[in-house]
Order: sequence, then C-alpha cells, then structure tokens
Amino acid sequence: MEIKSILVIDDESTVRALLKEVVSDMECNYFEAARAEKGLRILEKEEISLIFLDIQLPNINGLDVLPKIKELYPNIPIYLISAFHSMEDVIKNMKIDINGFIPKPFDIHKIRDIVQKELEEGEK
Repeated sequence: MEIKSILVIDDESTVRALLKEVVSDMECNYFEAARAEKGLRILEKEEISLIFLDIQLPNINGLDVLPKIKELYPNIPIYLISAFHSMEDVIKNMKIDINGFIPKPFDIHKIRDIVQKELEEGEK
C-alpha cells in the first residue's frame, strides 16, 4: 500500500502534537508547519494527501493562503480548523472550496474518521 502524507499547518504546538498523536498509529507520514510559508515549502517537496489548515496564522492567515494552495494543488483535500466557531458561517458564505471545517477543541474520533476516509478515497 502506498504511504499517504498529512500536513498540519497550525501555529499552536499543542494542536500539532495532538494531531500527530491522533494519526500516529495510522499508516501515513506526518508533516507540520507553524506558519503558512513553511507549509507551502513542504507542499513543494512532499507528496501530501491531506491538509489541516488553521485559519488564524501569523503573517499569512489560512484564508489568505488557501486560494494559493487550491490553485497549485487542487486535488488535495483541505480541512480548515479554528477556535472561532463563528468562522464556519463566514467560510460557507465565502463559498470556499474546502472539504470541511473543524472547530477547536477537536473531537479526536472525528479527526481519525476524516483521516481514514480521505486516505481511503485517495487510493481509489
């Protein structure tokens, strides 16, 4: 089976550590970035299968970098994450092409289900 890769772009180290722990026993590589710029560099070098992108990032926020990621890597599923639950309505109104929105704090089981589903979809 082909190894899949997950990229988490979030400035909170605790969030990155939690997501890494959630997927640690799944057959996938894990990449992380605290800033959008580093996330873009990882995307240039690695074959990423799934992205979790925080909205509130330093320098360039997630909503600003999202169009660039979608343009360069249109087939990678992207899930936006945010502590601001009200962002879900903002995102829906913007008609942004994403696969989902996950409010913080996370439901760990939901994250595992998303990862499992997206990695299986990628195999088809």
